Amino acid sequence: MLTEILNLQIIVTPDIEKTESAYLIKQLECAELALNAFVKGDLSLSDYCDILLLCDVNVDDYLLQVEDNLSAIGRMT
Repeated sequence: MLTEILNLQIIVTPDIEKTESAYLIKQLECAELALNAFVKGDLSLSDYCDILLLCDVNVDDYLLQVEDNLSAIGRMT
């Protein structure tokens, strides 16, 4: 459940170039490895966010989305 709340996504447009697509996939793979380590307790929240920044994730927007996900789950229970 925690992984779903913290899920990351790539948002692309139809005109994305192959090289940019490959770059985004590598960034997502790195971010997902960090997510798995964070969920297991091997990374602190601060370190996890630092890695997301290195993966070009807008951490402010990401954390707002996580908050929305948590709120949605709270409404479902």
